[in-house]
Amino acid sequence: MTDGPQSRRTVVIGIDPGRSKCGVAVVCDDGTRKSLAVVPTPELADRVEEEVRESDVRAICIGHATGSDSIVALCASRWPSIPRRVVDETNTTLEARRLYYLDHPPKGLWRFIPRGLLVPNEPLDAYAALLIVSRSEPGKGVRDS
Repeated sequence: MTDGPQSRRTVVIGIDPGRSKCGVAVVCDDGTRKSLAVVPTPELADRVEEEVRESDVRAICIGHATGSDSIVALCASRWPSIPRRVVDETNTTLEARRLYYLDHPPKGLWRFIPRGLLVPNEPLDAYAALLIVSRSEPGKGVRDS
């Protein structure tokens, strides 16, 4: 793979902001997931900067709830040329749980327990960020890579 312009993919970054941690989802223009991560809030700028260096970022989509004002301000000051979208994130945590269990179906006897009673083994913030991207791109489904 070369380091030229042909190797850079166009992506949209989704951020589910929080006080202590943020979910980050990077989705390619064709809808495939490039990455899902949960990062400490103080490390968010470094994670987004890494993606900005690697890819052509078409937009940064930020959930509208907890801590969004500071994240929007951070993105505006660090990457002023990249459009920002503030997206309604109502119920993304509930929907994120459903997505998590599609990616990580319970095994053994756990598969007989209703999903609503199970507790995921990891934070769901990255899946919430993925939903934030989906909501900002109507008609474009997000697919697994």
